[in-house]
Amino acid sequence: MEGGTSVGAGPRDELILPAAPGENGGVTAASDAASRHATAVRLLEGGKRVGDVIYMHTSLVREQATDVRALVAEACALARPTAFTVVRLALRRPEVGLLDYPLFFEEPFPALRSSWLVDLAMTRVVAGDFAARENPPILHRKELLLGRTHPERERFAKLTAALMDFGAFDRPAHLIGQRVQWARVLASLGLRVEGHKVVPGDGVVRPGPGETAVGVARHRTAIARSQLSAPMRALARWGFLDGDPSVLDYGCGRGDDVRALSAAGVRATGWDPHYAPEAPRDPADAVNLGFVLNVIEEPVERAEALRRAYALARRVLAVAVMTAGKGSGADHSDGVLTARNTFQKYFGQAELRAYVADVLGREPVTIGPGLIFVFRSDEEEQAFLARRQRSAAPADESRFAMPPVLAGAAPAKAYERYGDLLDAFWDATLELGRLPEPDEFGRYEELHAAVGSPKRAFAALPFADKKADLTRAAERRSGDMVVYLALNLFEQRASFGSLPAAVQRDVKGFFGSHKAALDRARSALMAVGDGKLTAAAAASGAEERLGILDAEDGDYTFHASLLDRQPVPIRILLGCAERLEPLPATTDLVKVHGSGGRVSYLGFDDFAARSLPVLARRTVVDLRRRRVSEVPVDTPDGRRVLLGKASLMPPDMPGRGAQERFDNRLRRCGILVQPGLGPGLRVLMRRLADAGLVSTRRRAPGTRP
Repeated sequence: MEGGTSVGAGPRDELILPAAPGENGGVTAASDAASRHATAVRLLEGGKRVGDVIYMHTSLVREQATDVRALVAEACALARPTAFTVVRLALRRPEVGLLDYPLFFEEPFPALRSSWLVDLAMTRVVAGDFAARENPPILHRKELLLGRTHPERERFAKLTAALMDFGAFDRPAHLIGQRVQWARVLASLGLRVEGHKVVPGDGVVRPGPGETAVGVARHRTAIARSQLSAPMRALARWGFLDGDPSVLDYGCGRGDDVRALSAAGVRATGWDPHYAPEAPRDPADAVNLGFVLNVIEEPVERAEALRRAYALARRVLAVAVMTAGKGSGADHSDGVLTARNTFQKYFGQAELRAYVADVLGREPVTIGPGLIFVFRSDEEEQAFLARRQRSAAPADESRFAMPPVLAGAAPAKAYERYGDLLDAFWDATLELGRLPEPDEFGRYEELHAAVGSPKRAFAALPFADKKADLTRAAERRSGDMVVYLALNLFEQRASFGSLPAAVQRDVKGFFGSHKAALDRARSALMAVGDGKLTAAAAASGAEERLGILDAEDGDYTFHASLLDRQPVPIRILLGCAERLEPLPATTDLVKVHGSGGRVSYLGFDDFAARSLPVLARRTVVDLRRRRVSEVPVDTPDGRRVLLGKASLMPPDMPGRGAQERFDNRLRRCGILVQPGLGPGLRVLMRRLADAGLVSTRRRAPGTRP
C-alpha cells in the first residue's frame, strides 16, 4: 500500500450495506458529522500519511484522543465489520475506512482481506471483499502505522530501510501496491524477503575471457547487481524515467539495469562491447554511461566513448565513475592495473567535471560524488535545475489538518460532484504556488469541462483557509526560485539565458519581471558572504525547529534531510558549498559555522539507531578559500559523541519520542547542557559512570541504553 489501499473494489465486488443507527438512536446530520470529523483530525498523532488520508493500526488508534476514538466507533456502528486491523482516516472529508489485514504482524507485506469505507455525512457504507483475489492490495512500511513505542516498530523499520537501500520503493505506487507487481519488483532486484529480513541475490563477479592486448580484461569489472545502479537510480529519482521515455544503457555489462527497467515497463535497451556487442545503439531520451570511463585504459578511446554516448542522448546523459581514491595495483596509463587484470582510473570530483566539459564542450551538472548529468539543451538543463530546487511542502501543512468547510451552496455542490478532480487541481496549485496553466495540469481539459477556468475551480474549493494556504505555497515556491536563480548566477552557467516556459511563468508570477527576479537572486547571493544575514537566517531556522543554534559560537546544525526546508540564505550557502564538494550520501548532519564562511558535513556511525551517535566522518568546505578538507575525527579521548540527538531528528524519524526521554535523563544528570558534538567517548563514559547511568565495567558503544 505504498500509494494507499483502494477500498472501492469495483461494481461487482462492492456491497452497499444498510446504515445502522448509532447509540444516540438516529442518523447524524452531515454538518454534525463534518464538525466531529474536523475536531478529530486536528487531534491525530502519528500514523502513515498517503495523500490526504492517514492509516493507523488499531493499537495506535487506542492511543488517540477521545474524539478520534469516538469517530472510529461511529464508523464501526454503521459498518459493523467482522474484523479489522487498520483504520483509514480521510483528512478533508468525514470518511473512515476499516481495513482487515489478518496477518499484519506475521507477514512482511500482509494482504487486504476485506474493507469497509464509511461516509459519516451520508451514513453510507461501501464494503469490499478481497479474500478470493489472486492479486490483492498489500501493505508496505508497517512501522508507520504503529506507535513510536510499539515493540514491533523497530523490526518493521529495519525491513523498510533495507528495501530502500536496494531502491525497491523507487517506483510508482501502481507497480508495488499489489501482490503480483511487488513480487516482480523484488525478483527484478534479485531479492527475496524471509520473515522480515531481506536476502540479496548472488553478487559474485565471475571472470571470463576477452582480455585486451595489454592484459586488461575490461569485462571483469561488470558486476551482477541486486539493485539499480547509482546513475539509473538518479535518473529515476529526478523523473527522467517517468512517462514513456526510451533509455539506453551504454556499456550495460551483464544487463541487470536493463532487465530491471524493462520489468517495470520502461523502454530500456543496452549495449556492451563484451556482453551485448550486437545490440543496437539507437538514440534514446536518457543514456547511461555508468562506470565505463574509469575502466578504459586508453585516454583517446575513453574520450570517444563519452562523445558517442552523448551523441545518442536526446535529453540527458548520466555519467558515473569511481572516486574512491587510488586502489592497489601497478601504475598503468593514468590509472592502475589490478591483480585481476582490470584497469581503474579514479576521478576526483573537480577532475570529472573538467574532463567532461573539455571533451563535450558543455558544463555538466553535479548530482552526487562521482555522478553528473550532461543535458542536450539549455532548456532541459534549466528545467532540471529549477525542479531540483523545489522544496517539499512541510509534512504538517495546515491545510491537511483543516476539514472542508462549505463556503456556499454552489462550491459545495461542485466539490461534492468533482471532489477527486478538484483535489488533484488543488495539489497541483499548491505545488506550483500559483494557478496552473493548461500544460501544467494533466487533467486540465477535464477540469475545464466540469468546472470551468482555474479561477472558477479555485472558487469551488470549499477549504476555509485556501487563500492563506496558497500564499504560503507561493512564498515557498518564490524562495525555491531565488535559490535556483542565485545558484545559476554563482555557477555562471551559459545555459542560463534559455529559461523553460514553466520557469518564465514563475518569474513573471512571483517577481513581475526577469530583471526583478535576477536582482532579488543577486542580492541573496551577495548576502551569503554577510555573516549577520547568515546568522539571522540560522536563527530563523532554529525558531522553526529545523535545526539548532549554538548560543556561544553561532554554529547552526540541522539534519541533512531537512536541507530543502531551510531558510533561503542557508540553502544558497549550501548550494555554493556543494559546487565545491557534493553532499556525501553518508552525511547525517550539516553544520553552518557561525561566520558563514565554512560548512561541515558530519557523518555518524548508525545515526538512526544510536542514542549517542559517534562521529565517523567530517568534511569541511571553506567557501572563502575554496578549499575542501577531511578533518580527522579521532581525539585523545576517542571520537566525539553527539548529545541531544532528539533536537536534530526530523519530525517523522522513528524513535524520536524515546530519544527525547533519553535526552531528558541526561539533562537531569547535568550531562546534556547544549545539544551538539560533545566530548570524546572515553570522557563521556566517565561522566555516565559518575552519574550512575552505566557500570564502569560496561562499554559505551553508543547504542541505545
